[in-house]
Amino acid sequence: MIDRLKFWLAFLREPQRWSMAGLAIVFGTVALILADGFIEQIFVDFREAIVRSNLGHFQVRPVDTGHAAGEGSAETAPPLVALRPAIEQALAGFPGTVVAARLSFVGLASHGERTVSFVGEGVEPLREQTLSSQLVVDRGHSLEAADGRSLLVGEGLARNLGVDVGDLVTLLVTTGAGGVNAIEAPVVGIFHTSTKAWDDRALRLPLPLAQALLREEAISTLVGLLPQSSLTDAAVAALRAALTGAGVEVLAWRDLADFYNKTVRLFSSQLALVRAVIVAIVLLSVSNTLARNVMERTTEIGTMMALGRTRAAVARLFVGEGLALGLVCGVVGVALGWVLATAISGVGIPMPPPPGMARGFIARIAFTPGIATVALLFAVITAVIASLLPALRASRLNIVDALRVGR
Repeated sequence: MIDRLKFWLAFLREPQRWSMAGLAIVFGTVALILADGFIEQIFVDFREAIVRSNLGHFQVRPVDTGHAAGEGSAETAPPLVALRPAIEQALAGFPGTVVAARLSFVGLASHGERTVSFVGEGVEPLREQTLSSQLVVDRGHSLEAADGRSLLVGEGLARNLGVDVGDLVTLLVTTGAGGVNAIEAPVVGIFHTSTKAWDDRALRLPLPLAQALLREEAISTLVGLLPQSSLTDAAVAALRAALTGAGVEVLAWRDLADFYNKTVRLFSSQLALVRAVIVAIVLLSVSNTLARNVMERTTEIGTMMALGRTRAAVARLFVGEGLALGLVCGVVGVALGWVLATAISGVGIPMPPPPGMARGFIARIAFTPGIATVALLFAVITAVIASLLPALRASRLNIVDALRVGR
C-alpha cells in the first residue's frame, strides 16, 4: 500500500508533468465555487426580499375562493378569524413567528384627472412592520397604528397617479354585496420592493379602513413570517396537520412565488451549462497530461509488468495518480475559492437591475460547506474520469515493446 501511495504522489516530484493538469483542476474548482456561490447568493437574497416584503413564509387562506375580497370572502372570512388562535398554537414550536391578517381587494384609484386600477391590501400596521421588513419606504413613513385613514402606495402606482406624500387619493371598489363604495385618504408613504410589477399596482391601508371600504368584517389571508426560511416546510406541515378539515389551505412561499421559481429554473440551467464547460476543459487538460505521462513512462511501465505487476494493477496505479492529483489540486482550489469569495463579497459586485426589478443591487458570493463539497468532488471525480483512458492505455502496453522504448 505504501508503494502504491508513493506512486500516486510521484507526480509531486515532477511538476512539469502535472502543472498544466493541476492548474486546470484548480481553475475549474475555483470557477465552480465562484459560479455556484454567485447564483446561490442571488437566490438567497431574492428569496428573502420577496418573503420579507410581501409573501411571508406561509399563507393561510380559504379553499376555493378568490384571493380578493368581493369574491366570497365575507362568507369564508369568519373561519379564518376563528382559526387564528389555533394557528398561533400550532406555531408554538417556532418562537418568534409573526402572523398578520390581510384583506386583499382590487379597485380604481383616482387623483385629479388620472384613474388607474390597483391591488390593495388592508394590513395590521404594527405586525406588518416586522413581516414586511424589506418593503422599503422611500418617502414619508410606514403605516402606523395611529394612522386610521392613510395610504402606503407603491412607487410605480404613485408615478402613474402623479401623487406624492400628502396628496389625497380616492379609492373606488365593488363591495362583497355587489354595491359600490369609495373613500378618500392621504398618502403617508411611497414604497418599493424587489418586484417592480407589484410596485406598479399595489397600495396598502390599515385593515379597519379596508374593512370599512368593503363594508364587511373580513380578512382574506393570514400571513406568517418565521425566524428562518429553513423552517418553512416544518411550519407548513404543522399547520396542515392542525388545520385538517378546517376549510383552509396552507401555502408555502415557494407555492406563491411564480417569478422566483422561473428565475431559479433559468439561472440553474445557465449554471448547468457553465459546469459542463468547466468539466470539458478540465477533462481534456487532465486526460492530455496523463496520456503524455504514460508515453514518457513507457519503459517504467514495461519494467513493472516484467517484474510481475498485472495489467489491472498498472491501471489502478494510474487511476490512483489521477485521484491523488484531483484531491490535492481540489483542496488547493477550494482554499483559493474561499479566499476569492470572501474578498469579492467584502467589496461587492454592482449589478444592473435584472428583469422584473427597477433597481440594481450589490451581488456577493456565498461560500457554504455544500458548495465546497461539490467543488471538491468535482475535482476528484473529473480527475479520476480523465485518468481512465490513459490508465487503460498503460495497462495494454506490450512488455517487450515497452522495454525497447528509448533504446
